Formats: sequence, C-alpha cells, structure tokens
Amino acid sequence: AVSTSDAKTAAKTRMIYMSAIELKGSSNVSKEAYPTAPLPTGGGYESFPPGHPEVASEAGKWAVETYRFDTAVVAACKGERVVLKIFGVNAKSHEIVIPDFGKSFTVYRGQLATSVFKVKETGIFPIICITHKPSHPAALIVLDC
Repeated sequence: AVSTSDAKTAAKTRMIYMSAIELKGSSNVSKEAYPTAPLPTGGGYESFPPGHPEVASEAGKWAVETYRFDTAVVAACKGERVVLKIFGVNAKSHEIVIPDFGKSFTVYRGQLATSVFKVKETGIFPIICITHKPSHPAALIVLDC
C-alpha cells in the first residue's frame, strides 16, 4: 500500500532547463598585453595568441573563451523525479556526467538533451561537462522540502 504522502512525493516532477554556452573575449596587443600564464588543461579554457587562425583577421588581436552552463546551481527536493534538459548552444557536443546518479549523456549544438532520475537524498551533486573541464560544472542541490 502507498501512503498519501508517498503518492504525493512520487507524483512530483522537477523540470530543470539549462544551456551549455561559450563565453568569448578578445583584445589587441596595442591595447592590452596578451596573457601568457598557463591555463588549466581539459578544454574548458582556451586562449588564442596573436597570429592564431582563430584571430588572424586582425593584426595583434588575441582571444580567450570558456564553456559554462548558463545556470551553475539548480535545486530539487528529496524524493522528486528530476527531468534535466540541457540545450547545446556552443561547441559541437558536450559529454555530461552526473556521477552520483549514474547518468552520462551527450548534448549536441542546437538540440535539447534530456536525463531523468529520482533524487533520494539531500546534498550537493555535481553535473560535469567532461568535454570542457574544469570550467564547465554545475551543481544540483537537493533539499529536504
């Protein structure tokens, strides 16, 4: 038998929408020196020095970019069924993992990827784009609502 409170919890679905985006910035060595400090590896941060094909259209131009989720923190209540939808805006694809829920899926540019899971305990759980580490994580906070 299912109690009334169990039935209410089972019926709750949390829809969460996110987008995988890329932020870009650029300058010119005539205005600002090109930064030479090393960036973390993993594809999440990129830097293009003057003369690189990405910026060769303008003499002295340099650029940087990073990948992010447009929402870095999302929330759900313990016991809810989560429907996570991530839209790919930038990059051909993003390999996403949610280790605590055993989820792994790919988000493609121009498409909405969906992952469904039930949250059974409270805590903070990482949502990670392994294609663009370390700059592209988010966190799912599960509360005891």
